[in-house]
Amino acid sequence: MYISDKDALLYASRLLLLLVPFFSSFFTTWSWLIEILLLVALFIHCRNSGLRLSALFLGLGYLAAFIPVGVSGFSQIGFVPWAGVIFLALKEKGFDFSHSIFWGLIAAALLSALPVIPMLKEFLQPEVIQKNIDSLLQLYKEQGTLNSLEEQGVSLAELKKYLQLAMPIYYQLMPAFSSIIGFLEFGVAYLTIRFSLKKIQKTEPFDHFRLPWYEVWFTICGLAAYLGGDYLGVEALRIAGINIMAVMAAISLVLGFACLVYLMKHPKLPRFMVWIFILIGVFFPYLLLGGLVIVGLFDPVLNLRKIPEKSEGGKQ
Repeated sequence: MYISDKDALLYASRLLLLLVPFFSSFFTTWSWLIEILLLVALFIHCRNSGLRLSALFLGLGYLAAFIPVGVSGFSQIGFVPWAGVIFLALKEKGFDFSHSIFWGLIAAALLSALPVIPMLKEFLQPEVIQKNIDSLLQLYKEQGTLNSLEEQGVSLAELKKYLQLAMPIYYQLMPAFSSIIGFLEFGVAYLTIRFSLKKIQKTEPFDHFRLPWYEVWFTICGLAAYLGGDYLGVEALRIAGINIMAVMAAISLVLGFACLVYLMKHPKLPRFMVWIFILIGVFFPYLLLGGLVIVGLFDPVLNLRKIPEKSEGGKQ
């Protein structure tokens, strides 16, 4: 019996959606690679069998994932693939690509951060922070790092002071770090499918990538939450605000790079300007990254590239 490549790919993606969540929980191997694999399988299956059936198989797979770990194992399971369901559902409803991809990224960021959020209260306890600082200093001592720092003029007291400032900020930003990993997973999976279909389906170039105008309002809300929480003394609101701003900065950075590529490819841009941008990136990388974040933040509102609405991406 002959099975076409298309059918083989469909059956393989179906098996992945059903079995990978269970075995990932059983062997405790959930990771970003597993979630990318599930997203790719979801995109392939949806292309051949539609969203409803694809979501059903993914749902059955996730129900099976709870069998080895139970409900208490919620934090061990990655839910980023469900951002793919949201993205595909919006596309199926006729939403523009820029809107669909934006909400897909936001869903991926939120789903990736959810398991981390309940842990923040414990991590931010002063005794837990102090314990982790002591463990880190002990590690530095065993590795000889403390001696190297002292030779460079950094005393143990100064290092402790720095860690006491940096450690709480690190834990406060853990949801943002998880969110960024989540939408990187989503982006890698989407780009994998996009490049595999490049020969049979027309796609817009990266320099035409856009996001909806209301993207900037997420940053504004994050800033308002941070300032409001700081003024009112509401720590949860302040932490939520700083995490929202960090996530939106990462998204804006991608959009900023799209604007930079568009500018570099513009025929009227003098070649020496290209070299100036390259030199800034080499010698002042943080200046360039900060500028790209600002450009990416305002491009959805101001349309800095003057891209017509019909070229925003459409259905891809």
